[in-house]
Amino acid sequence: MTPRKRVVRRINWRKFALFSSCALLLTALAVGASIYAFLDSLGGAEGQAAGRELPEPKKEEPINVLLLGLDAGVIETQKNLPARSDTIMVATLDPEKNWAGVISIPRDSRVSIPGRGIDKINHAHAYGGTDLAIKTVEQLLNIPIHYYVKVDYQGLINVVDILGGVKINVEQDMKYVDKAGGLSINIKAGEQVLFGDKAEEYLRFRDKLTGDLGRIERQQKFIRALADQFFSAGTLLKIPELARVVSENVKTNLSPTQMVYYASLARKLDLGQVPIETLVGVDRYIGGISYYVPDTDEISNQLARVLRGIDREANKAVRIEVLNGNGEAGAASEVARQLSDMGYTVVRVGNAESFDYEQSEIISSANTPEEVVEAVAAALNVTRILPASDGESSDVDLRVILGQDLAG
Repeated sequence: MTPRKRVVRRINWRKFALFSSCALLLTALAVGASIYAFLDSLGGAEGQAAGRELPEPKKEEPINVLLLGLDAGVIETQKNLPARSDTIMVATLDPEKNWAGVISIPRDSRVSIPGRGIDKINHAHAYGGTDLAIKTVEQLLNIPIHYYVKVDYQGLINVVDILGGVKINVEQDMKYVDKAGGLSINIKAGEQVLFGDKAEEYLRFRDKLTGDLGRIERQQKFIRALADQFFSAGTLLKIPELARVVSENVKTNLSPTQMVYYASLARKLDLGQVPIETLVGVDRYIGGISYYVPDTDEISNQLARVLRGIDREANKAVRIEVLNGNGEAGAASEVARQLSDMGYTVVRVGNAESFDYEQSEIISSANTPEEVVEAVAAALNVTRILPASDGESSDVDLRVILGQDLAG
């Protein structure tokens, strides 16, 4: 079958909140000292991923968090098999840049699972738990995973029940039966309060007419209603019970202190502006099996843009010269490598007219957009920005001269 056109699927923040609502609930709970003990229990048996110590970044360094939504089907439950990961996401939070981004990895992504070979990525957790899921994602994206959050889908159902259900207007009669998947949906149209099981049915229903688009709209509608219910005054008295449910349905290697720290950073972000995308790729049948095949040539560019806030494609048009003004061997080459990694076109690397520059500086041509200059200056932590001399001609947009402040 001819592969479909490569697509980049954008995901609304509220849709993301649906799948990771229990994980995000940790943020809300972390600010309350009364539930600190509950958060402490989350690290419990899986303080590390299957005994493997994950790299712990410094507080000012960006972190990558793997979010796994576990939803064991009837077959796994009957055979007592480890759950497959129904939802797989990587969220990045950069404290220094005040940046966050999310990449969603389709569960049917065709990947190489270490020690198991080519398979769908959602099988990694079933084969080897958290450790193998982390290794598989790290290998696919070529980035380190520092922390993980595993959410049992049952947790969302329990949260809805504790909140007293969610009031919502069901647009149509919803009927669907999937015996193999253990799913039976039967909801009448009209305004009503949906409790856990019915809420799950509402979120999973997909009709033939609107398909995934219709389901996404309902998910967004449900999340708005859930948020209104969660932040109502009556929820305050239910926090201890909510904390208990979270502690039973969420596993993470984040400590309570780390949760509080990163939660405080996350609250400073405009969540509506957080970029959230599905990993770039194509749908394809291989050997009679439907897969989502990641576009390995484009992954690095997508990760740079979404998780780091760097648009490599746009940066290609910016021509930069890097000059060593501090005399440290290799300093200019290292900065040139950093800029190239961000997509900028480095046309020359050399020495400045002298090595006595105390402060690094960026010299911009008259036609270089201000936002481009500011982006490069922020990336290199350079504050001294100068215009090119009158009448000076140059084949570069920016000239970076390294001073002693950027010496190793």
